[in-house]
Parts: sequence; structure tokens; C-alpha cells
Amino acid sequence: MTKRTENIVVEIDGEPFELTAVNKEEIQITEKEEGSFQVFTNGNTHRIKIIEFDMASRTFTMEIDGQVKQAQLFRELDIMIEKMGLNLSHSAKQDFIVAPMPGLVREIKVKVGEQIEKGHPLLILEAMKMENIIAAPHEAIIKAIMVNVGQAVERGLPLVEFV
Repeated sequence: MTKRTENIVVEIDGEPFELTAVNKEEIQITEKEEGSFQVFTNGNTHRIKIIEFDMASRTFTMEIDGQVKQAQLFRELDIMIEKMGLNLSHSAKQDFIVAPMPGLVREIKVKVGEQIEKGHPLLILEAMKMENIIAAPHEAIIKAIMVNVGQAVERGLPLVEFV
């Protein structure tokens, strides 16, 4: 069985860079020390240092050749959700977060009454054999959790209600 490689888009200061299986082979990355890397691509060598990384929102601050940059990782699933218009996180405030796809609730990461920040993990939804972190689209207080661990959900089903 061949291992499936996922394409990833890294958006650095708003400019997207797609990492495909083909161009990943053209990039040589060497870790110099924890959080610091040397990247060789297209005949150029770059020094990259990860300053801060938020796993839930896949956003990070890094220094590339001495310049501080803001970046975000987008997986194929994130891109597919965006293209399908199912990413509701661009709206100002939402009362509910709904399932972006059918799946199985694997873990609930919040409690009723908890105050959360944008990007805070709400729950883990398994879909297409991948665990997907469903994160808060904005700052909110959890009013209700409308699903249980182990529950199968359909796309569009409300998962969490916000105050």
C-alpha cells in the first residue's frame, strides 16, 4: 500500500505557498536546533526560526532570514471546505458551530460556561479516517454542547452553541 501524501498550503503574510509531493522533494530542510531550520530550495538557503505556534488554529510566527512573518497552515481538507463555501469562520459572530462534514465525534474539548478565544479547539471530528479539530471561529462563551463523544453527525448538524 502506498502512503498518501497530503498537499499543504502555507500562507505567509497573506501570500499562499503550495507544498505538493513534487515540490516537497525539491526542498531540503535541516533542523539546526529545536525550532530553527535551514531550508534549501531553488538554489537559495534560508534560515527559519519558529517563534510561536498555535496547534489549534495552525497559525504561527516565524523569523525568515531575520524578518518576522505571520503564517498559517492549510491542509487539503481546509482548502476543500473553503472552496465548498462551508467555512463559516469569516462571519462576524455565530450562534452555533455546525459540522462541516459528516463524521464521528471523537473528543469534546470544552465545557458549558467556558469562555474561549478564537481558534480554541471545540471538539475533534473524525471524517475520512482523519481527525479534524473543529475550532472556535471567534471569542465566545459555550452555551450548550449539542453532541456526545461517539456520536455520528451529518454535515450541517449544530455541534456547539455560543452565548
